[in-house]
Amino acid sequence: MSRIVFRNANLLDGDQPLRPGSSVVVEEQRISAVGADASIAARPDDRVVDLEGRTLMPGLWSCHFHTCFSNWALASAPLLGLEAQPGVMAIVAQKNITTAMDCGFTSLVCSSSAYNLDHALKVAITGGLISGPRIWACTREMISPGDQADGSNSSWYMEVGNTGLLRICSGPEAFRSAIREELGRGADIAKIAASMGHGVGPAEELESVNRAELAAAVDAAHGRGKKIRAHAASRRSIIDSAWAGVDIIDHADRMDTECIDAILEAGSSLAPTLLFSQRFLAFLQGMLDQGVAMGASFIAEGPAERQRRIDEGRADFENICSVLPEANRAGMRIVVGDDYGVTSLPHGDYMDELALYVKEIGIPPLDVIRWATKHGAETVDRGDELGTVEIGKLADLLVVDGDPIADIACLKDRDNLLGIMKEGVFYKDALGVPGVP
Repeated sequence: MSRIVFRNANLLDGDQPLRPGSSVVVEEQRISAVGADASIAARPDDRVVDLEGRTLMPGLWSCHFHTCFSNWALASAPLLGLEAQPGVMAIVAQKNITTAMDCGFTSLVCSSSAYNLDHALKVAITGGLISGPRIWACTREMISPGDQADGSNSSWYMEVGNTGLLRICSGPEAFRSAIREELGRGADIAKIAASMGHGVGPAEELESVNRAELAAAVDAAHGRGKKIRAHAASRRSIIDSAWAGVDIIDHADRMDTECIDAILEAGSSLAPTLLFSQRFLAFLQGMLDQGVAMGASFIAEGPAERQRRIDEGRADFENICSVLPEANRAGMRIVVGDDYGVTSLPHGDYMDELALYVKEIGIPPLDVIRWATKHGAETVDRGDELGTVEIGKLADLLVVDGDPIADIACLKDRDNLLGIMKEGVFYKDALGVPGVP
């Protein structure tokens, strides 16, 4: 079988600084050689691609991805996941993962979905029915009764039997049973709501779940050889989630030095999801300034109370922005991904998140690239096969007409993504050489 030889690449391997004048050889599904151009000889039947100094880097990872989120119908849905009938939601989900793949995300670690859609997409992709990214399917979000995420707080009078992408549990054994059941349907990762807050209001230090419930949930997931993530915005929930051994801590709005130490000791990954907070807080402020009333599912208080909640939510956002560089310097495994598909944050805006971390928070661009590649693979224990450009790893690769280290925003223009490869097969091939479809 002929190989693909990328020559004269500006190699951004997902971990180290750029290496100009590099060659990478793809043989079947894997990378078989990496080195300086002069060290790798081409064979007569190879497809040789001269990248002319363009960037060659690993496929990207989104580690907080909601396949079924779409703001086209959110306003009319009583609960998340009930925007439309399951068949329509499946089409929405397929559209979203296609958008992610078009943007260079070859792997998705999902975060709660309805109707087992994540697993259905994974089966369809694995079975060759559709093309798309590699998927780690998530369960519904396990929440306690009356929590902020419990949409029935505002729609209880509708007597809605279907709770969409939420599943209400109370007590350790209820969480344990629910997680086992949902993982048994094919999910790879469970999700639990460990706190209130993040974007829609302040991360108040109140109990969403207790330590016994968290411990049971983590034990159930790990006992089945699966991962678990937690919506944890409050300081209390961050520390409790780390203590329990949660694999991915989402949001962490009130993270401080003690929380950083706890996360590092636990070896958990952090998905800060800050683009949603920034945009949604601006949306809420704009609505308030215009005198537009908000529905009961968001903030139903009077103007003064609404302003207070927005201000406290903004303080939480400013806190995580200030402490995130410290967490990064300390060596925390941080990953990218956000609540794309909700109000003010459409699918496809993924690179704005990376730009936020670099240009507004001050994280070095190489570090953010590492978050979006190597750290994603390590989070789901696939660092031995994915996340960097190394011999023996699966060939998930991007060819970028631009330098993401000089300007990470170059990744936003899809026309700059000349090649998107997953496991040695081009999903997009616009390299202008023989073999282009």
